[in-house]
This record gives sequence, structure tokens and C-alpha cells, in this order.
Amino acid sequence: MSDRKPVEHGVFDDIEDANRYDKESRYWNWSALRSFTAAARKWGITGGKVLDVGSGSGTLAIAFARRFPRVEVTGLDLSDITLKMAGDNVKNSDVSSRVSFEKGDAEDMPFESGTFNLVISSSTLHLLNNPLRMFDEIQRVLKPNGRFFINDYRRSWLGAFSPHIKACYTPREAKDLLNQSKLQNWRVKGGIFWLNIFSGE
Repeated sequence: MSDRKPVEHGVFDDIEDANRYDKESRYWNWSALRSFTAAARKWGITGGKVLDVGSGSGTLAIAFARRFPRVEVTGLDLSDITLKMAGDNVKNSDVSSRVSFEKGDAEDMPFESGTFNLVISSSTLHLLNNPLRMFDEIQRVLKPNGRFFINDYRRSWLGAFSPHIKACYTPREAKDLLNQSKLQNWRVKGGIFWLNIFSGE
């Protein structure tokens, strides 16, 4: 397998690039949503505060809030362009009172410690300059006994066709990073094309 090649620009500053990535990742995000929903129900998280790291256009945060009427979802993103997309998407939705979006860095989150019951993230890990800092920040902002679920592509032969997949991590690489982080009680599961990092039992 080829070596990992980071993407040049992890923050979208061009509307065409943002729209293209949003379309490319939309099916993937719906698959991630099913995993996040099943895990939240298994963990008994049907209310409280949820953080979506790298929320992009906001479609995942909005859909998650629709599945759990008692949660409040905050989306975090560093791109002004995608935050504008997310704001437009949630403005006229039926969950606008429970979903909000904030500008901020996944590696230096603008939240107090112990804020969230659940942290989710889809298709974002490979965009970060320093994923260790995101892992540490997730641990910090989680409430005691809070849970997390990070979903991303897995680097594979499809990287020959997509710079994003070429920038992704293998399960072994993810474990090496997690072993250096402050994130606790993690598990890693890899499929042919996907990578999940989530709270253990």
C-alpha cells in the first residue's frame, strides 16, 4: 500500500471545493449516521449535548438531531464557507432550535472541559494537521462517562483516484496515534474502505 499523503488544504476556502467534497462524502456520511445512531442508542445517549467535529454543511448534525428529539447538537468547523452552508441548511429545518454551528479548530476546541455527552466526527480525521491534538481535545470536552465515535475513510487502492483517501489512515496507524494520545478507552475497527474509532464498553 502506498504511503499516506496529507491533503494540501484541510480547511475549505473555495465554494466549489466545499460543494464537491460535500457531494462526495454525502453517501459516506449517511452510512456514518447509521453507525452513530446505533451506538448512541446502545450507550443510552438519547438526550444531552452532542458535538459534531468537522460538521461541514451540517447535514449529519441535522439528521442526528432528528433521530434524537432530546439532544442538542453543536457542529464545529473551521471553514467560513461550510459554516455558511450549514447555517443555511439548518435555518429552515425542523430542528433549528436544537442545532447550532460554531467556528473553531478541532485541535483547539472553543468549549469548556466536560461539556458533551457524545462526540461524533465523520470524514474529518484525515484533514487534520495534528490528529493527536483532536484526540486529546475530545477527551477534554467529554463529560465523565461520555462517549465518542470517529468515522473516516481508510487508505486503500482507491487512493489512486482520490487525494482524500490517499490522505487517510490505516487501522495500525490510527492505533499508533491513539497510543500517544490522552483519549481513553478507545477501540479501532477497520473495514475494506472505512475506519472507525469509538468508545469501548
